[in-house]
Amino acid sequence: MLGVDHLTVRYGSQVALEDATVRFEAGTFSAVIGPNGAGKSTLLKTLVGLLPDPGHHIVFDRGHSPRSCVAYVPQQQTLDWAFPVTVWDVAMMGRTGRLGWLRWPGKRDRELVAGALQQTGVFELRDRHIGALSGGQRQRVLLARMLAREGHILLLDEPLTGVDAATQEQVMALLLGEAERGRAVVMVTHALEQASRWCDHLVLINRRVVADGPPGEVYTPANIEATFSSSFLGHTHAEA
Repeated sequence: MLGVDHLTVRYGSQVALEDATVRFEAGTFSAVIGPNGAGKSTLLKTLVGLLPDPGHHIVFDRGHSPRSCVAYVPQQQTLDWAFPVTVWDVAMMGRTGRLGWLRWPGKRDRELVAGALQQTGVFELRDRHIGALSGGQRQRVLLARMLAREGHILLLDEPLTGVDAATQEQVMALLLGEAERGRAVVMVTHALEQASRWCDHLVLINRRVVADGPPGEVYTPANIEATFSSSFLGHTHAEA
């Protein structure tokens, strides 16, 4: 289990997240949902250790740092896709945290990476430069890197953005499968309908946690209205 108790994060004088308390349990597929600037990515970055915990509010029930068992998938646009590495190289980066920088990958590491690439459907692209990939292919490579790490807790920031509908369904099925294997899967997303259909735990957030629980209890008009502006709701329904 991983979570936060009364977490407040500020960027200078601006409050990004205020008094947030939430838990992510093993075997649960969770979605963190909210408008832009709501603190969703801030929550994930704090959990994974990319932002300092301002007051030791992270809760972790194994008695050691969560970094050793967390696998993190950042937003695609935050990465340098012109960097001269192949699909295989990126997936192997998932093993770096386990190996350390001074050890070469062994047979088991190569088998894990190959299995992760096959599971995400990009094994045939293993020798291709990452800059030559489509958005959906890039997302699959990031998922393969995540799987290769063998984390007990999987944190993903907007994994459905920039991919087509078929890839979105495949990503959701893969993540649900990981939760069913006993991992805690936490996904930041704007895809409300997919999240309510696939996930068994929703967290609605807008700087504060608005609602937290099963979709049947959380995904209500009142909670959605409290989370998003009316203009956002109108835009969403118009698109649907």
